[in-house]
Amino acid sequence: MVKKYSQEFRDDAMKLVSEIGVRKTSEKLDVSPKTLYAWQRKEQLSRGIAIKGLRPGESPEDGMKRLERENTEPREANSILKKALGFMADR
Repeated sequence: MVKKYSQEFRDDAMKLVSEIGVRKTSEKLDVSPKTLYAWQRKEQLSRGIAIKGLRPGESPEDGMKRLERENTEPREANSILKKALGFMADR
């Protein structure tokens, strides 16, 4: 059976999520964390702030910095592997 929640309940739940987080709100209100994440995503999309890859509460600038840092490591690893492959091919 699918539970139906009023818009007022959803709004209050989202306020609580912003204060104490999804997990604690889930336990306190007896609502699935998956449901809360879906409501949070829908709210972000409606305000036009949801960007793919952006974590909740993260500014676009911080998200870009994080993604650039995450991309640096694989690029360095690829560079090292290419050099090693070139070294091995010369043998």
